[in-house]
Amino acid sequence: MSLRAGRAESKSDIGGATFCTRHAIIKLFIVWLSPLLTPGQAKLVESIKKTAVLALFEKGCPFNRKIINIHNGEQRTPEYMKMNPQGLVPLLKDGEKIVVESEKIIDYVDDQVKSGPTLVPDPSTSVGKEVKRLREFIDAIRIEIVTYGLLFNPELSISGIKIPKMLSNVKLINEKMQKNIASLEEAAQEYPDLRDSYIAKYQKTKKFYEDTVNKENVIEHLEDTDHRCEYLEECLRRSKESSGGKEYWLTGTQFNAADILLAVFMDRIVLLGLEDRYFCKTKRPLLYDYLQRIGQRKSVQMLRADVKTAFTMIMWNAAKAAVPYVVGIGLAIGAGVWLMKNKSRVINAFVEK
Repeated sequence: MSLRAGRAESKSDIGGATFCTRHAIIKLFIVWLSPLLTPGQAKLVESIKKTAVLALFEKGCPFNRKIINIHNGEQRTPEYMKMNPQGLVPLLKDGEKIVVESEKIIDYVDDQVKSGPTLVPDPSTSVGKEVKRLREFIDAIRIEIVTYGLLFNPELSISGIKIPKMLSNVKLINEKMQKNIASLEEAAQEYPDLRDSYIAKYQKTKKFYEDTVNKENVIEHLEDTDHRCEYLEECLRRSKESSGGKEYWLTGTQFNAADILLAVFMDRIVLLGLEDRYFCKTKRPLLYDYLQRIGQRKSVQMLRADVKTAFTMIMWNAAKAAVPYVVGIGLAIGAGVWLMKNKSRVINAFVEK
């Protein structure tokens, strides 16, 4: 059964659209960014970019979230690995249908949900081919290497990483990543029926860790991102010239899947304190303007609000984990009270534009 078929009516928050699905609300397994949460591999961190979530918001498709706590290894449990042998997040479940990887989820949602804009134009058309090409081009940016590479090498940030110190402690990040690598190796022995999946995940996780602690490698990725942003600036220039004075996006006047990738990528760059390098108003004025304009889009506002909510949860869990149980629950409660009192300042620092 699919999202598209059936008679269960759901109402969208975007544009007041109404559409029918077999399952009024689908389920999306997601994980949110926290440096204390160890990525399984590149595609796992790609999911943290939240492109699938933004697509669902853009289409006005209701969904239930199932937060996968990779801090506790939920993405490598036998139950989850059976749904997705690669142990990747996000994973979308629509009835019995399971779709993994952000880009495939975007394709599936756009095909099944007819409300909202068309995110994936017909690939046989010129605009469809351009959207496909730019999605691949942006997806090739190794933002996961840049993210964790900057956490290990914060001096590479321009304006400073907008993550509180309690979540960007290099020693703790190091410990968590190495523990995750060891646990995957152990799981390969413990669950022989999933041995191949665990070994593959172990190898990719180990390679990811090696890539992120290598400063020279991180610098190479920063330089590659610079070149790609230069090209994206040129794409916006061409789009602006052909728009005839109308509002324009990456490939024309219609916001689509390529824009979803670019919008989420830009938010991550701001988080890492690299906006002055990549979206400087004097160097790349069109990317700078694009960043301002996406903030006015309702779906992006919804996504950023979700990030704030999720970040509060992450902070609370980190505060509890930081307090030894034997010291007493009172200190954990005190940490929670402090967080609630300072929540606005903390989360604004996290998503500050």
